[in-house]
Amino acid sequence: MRIVPIGFESLGVRSMCTFIETPDVRVLVDAGVALGPRFRKLPHPREYRARDQCRMRIREYAAKADVVIISHYHNDHHTPNYTEPVWLGSSAEESEQIYRDKLVLTKDIRNAINFNQRRRGWMFQRFVKRIGSKCEVADGKKYEFGATTISISKPVPHGEDETVLGWVLMTMVETQGERVLHASDVQGPMSKVTTRMILKKNPGILVLGGPPLYLEGVRVEKTSIQKGLDNASTIAGKIPKVIFEHHVLRSANWKEQAGQVIEAACRVGHEVVTAAEFSGEQPMLLESIRERLYEEEPPSEEFMKWTQLNHEKRRQQAPPV
Repeated sequence: MRIVPIGFESLGVRSMCTFIETPDVRVLVDAGVALGPRFRKLPHPREYRARDQCRMRIREYAAKADVVIISHYHNDHHTPNYTEPVWLGSSAEESEQIYRDKLVLTKDIRNAINFNQRRRGWMFQRFVKRIGSKCEVADGKKYEFGATTISISKPVPHGEDETVLGWVLMTMVETQGERVLHASDVQGPMSKVTTRMILKKNPGILVLGGPPLYLEGVRVEKTSIQKGLDNASTIAGKIPKVIFEHHVLRSANWKEQAGQVIEAACRVGHEVVTAAEFSGEQPMLLESIRERLYEEEPPSEEFMKWTQLNHEKRRQQAPPV
C-alpha cells in the first residue's frame, strides 16, 4: 500500500487530502484545499503559493484515482464547482477535472448533516451527476476491489458528540493485512465513541485530525480540547503510526501543547508525525506564522493593493502572487 499526503497543514494549507494506492485500486480522500482567516490578515503570498501547488498536486493525483471519497462538505475537504479565488482557488473546471470519470463516494445529505453542509452537498451531488460520474452515498458501506476493501464508517461527530459542526465519515482501506484509516476533522477525537471506533478498526497507520488548540478559550472550551488530547494519547499508545494533523497544527507550538500525545506514543515505541514528516519533508505551518511572514517577507505593493480591495472586487481576481 502506498500513502501520499497531498494537502495538509504541515504542507502549508488547510486540507487532509490523501492518496492511497493498492494493487487493486487508487483512492483520493478529501480532494479539497483552503486557506483561512487568521490574525485579521489575509493569507500571505507564501500561503497562496502553497495552495496553488496543492491544487496542482490534487489535479495530478485525481488523474490517477479510480475512487474519490468525500468525508464531509466543508470546503477544505472537497472542491466545489464555483470560482472562489480568495480562500479556495476553486472553479467549475477544477472541480470537473477532479471528479469526472470517477466513482465518487459521498457523505449522505439527508441524514446526520447540518443545514450548510446539506445545501453544499446537494449542489455538489447534482454537479457530479451532471458531469456523468457515478455518485454514491457511502455512509456505513463497504466496497470490494479485488483483494482491497474500502470501508466507510457511519457518521461520527465533527468534534464533540453534540457539536453544531455536523458529522464526518472515516475511511479504512485494507489489503493483504495492511490497514490505513483516514479520520478527518474528528478533532482529537473529542468523542469517546469515535475513539472506540478507531481503536476497534486497529489500523497500522492512522491519518488523524487533532483538536483545534488555537481556538482554546475562544471558540472551544478548554475541557473539550483536553478530551481531544486525552483520546489522541490513548490512540497513540495503541496504533503504531499516527499522522497527527489538521486543526492541531494551526498552533506553531503544537508539539508543546500536545506533548502528552507524543509522549504516549514514545513510551511504547510508536510514532506521531506530521504529514510532511511522513513524506520526508520539513513541516511548514504557514498559517500559524502569518504575522511573522508579513514582517519578514513583506508582500509586493501589487499584492497589498489587492488586499485593500473590497470583498466583491477581490473575489473577481486571483491574488497577484
